[in-house]
Amino acid sequence: MKRVLLLNPPADPPVSRDYYCGHFTKGRYYWPQIDLLVMSGMLAGHYEVQVLDAVVEDLTPDETHARIAALSPDAVVAVTASVSWSGDMAFLSRLKETHPLPILVSGDYPRAEPQAVLAHHPAIDAVVLDFTENDAVAFIGGKRGPGLRNLYTRTDSGEPQIEGSSVFCYPTPRHELFPLKRYYMPQSLHHPAVPILTDFGCPFACDFCFMERVQYRLRDMADVTAELAALRKLGVRELFLADQSFGSHATHAREVCQTIRDVGRGRFTWAASMRVDAATPELLQVMRDAGCHTLMFGVETPSQEVLDAHHKRTTVDQIQVAFALARKMGFRRLAHFIIGLTGEDEASLERLVEFAIALDPDIASFNVAAPAWNTSFGDHIRDESWQLGEGVEIAGPDAAPVWEQPGLPIQTILRLRDQAVRRFYMRPGYILKQLTRVRSTYQLRTLFREGIGMLRDRMGS
Repeated sequence: MKRVLLLNPPADPPVSRDYYCGHFTKGRYYWPQIDLLVMSGMLAGHYEVQVLDAVVEDLTPDETHARIAALSPDAVVAVTASVSWSGDMAFLSRLKETHPLPILVSGDYPRAEPQAVLAHHPAIDAVVLDFTENDAVAFIGGKRGPGLRNLYTRTDSGEPQIEGSSVFCYPTPRHELFPLKRYYMPQSLHHPAVPILTDFGCPFACDFCFMERVQYRLRDMADVTAELAALRKLGVRELFLADQSFGSHATHAREVCQTIRDVGRGRFTWAASMRVDAATPELLQVMRDAGCHTLMFGVETPSQEVLDAHHKRTTVDQIQVAFALARKMGFRRLAHFIIGLTGEDEASLERLVEFAIALDPDIASFNVAAPAWNTSFGDHIRDESWQLGEGVEIAGPDAAPVWEQPGLPIQTILRLRDQAVRRFYMRPGYILKQLTRVRSTYQLRTLFREGIGMLRDRMGS
């Protein structure tokens, strides 16, 4: 039986590459990369599946190559990202030289530009355009030519074809093959926390988001039930819903909550990402009853003009209402902010920090705006020639911007980001509140780990 290696290549600094959203990780959190996790179940029905996550195992390139040689796979499926593209390609090129085996890649840049990937990188044999479809199974088995959907290969020409039904399904992922004990999520109540998909893509089209051009689809509930049952059998208690906008399809969200309750029998606890306009009292109560403890909202900015310009389709009032409601109902709250979207200036970004403090989330993530591939925002930055250089990477070291808009220099963006982190997290009242909410030894260890990581990353900048 052929051996197929699912590979998360080494990266220094650490990079998360999954679900078309490559980024440098902040703090000390990491999770199983969802592309590889989903494909593990598909491939395991046909091949012997091996998993090597070089990032979470903190392996060097040399150590990773040695591990691969010992595993002796017949094919490799790797997850890649634009933020680590040069390093990813250097690693995979060396792998091809020493082990001339088929290499398939999934990731944000490959999905956006599969023709360019194959044209410029001879080590790559195919691009996985949709990791929830099983076309890689046939390709690894030797199938070539027409008939392969959602996979771009060297026999293809023209525009890539991504085809998917409105409801999708796939075999239960092989979670047990991943080093689950090594992964940490700061918002989790229990360890390990395991990601699970109940939908794919997003029905909205924020122009800066990796999901802008990804078709929104719902996962078959029988599939969800089977995966939850497998996780319960493994002894997993903590879930991390990898859905990009849970609750946008309210009926499906309620079905998911009911299934989590029925299968878990009150055992599962979980966190979810959702839009502020989906956070109704009725849905939040259903989620709370099903074990949800943390809500992650994309706030982005308190400027309504900037929200509108980037097609967010939410209002500042909705943001405030959602956070107040979530606080009242006892949820922990994570707020995502974006530093440096077009339309912002230094004064508006100063107001962003004040807004973050006023919202009072438990966790605030301050992210630098990046010209992501396959987004209208990224296209605009490149059309305006605001990107510095011609590389694939959408962020530099320390998540520094690789583009600069008039009137908002890179150094200003980095200074405001670091100030935002320090002003938000170093408040005595905030620190005391987080300590009083600790309910387990795992939470205390995670809080300490994240705090030390933040001090190391930001206090010196």
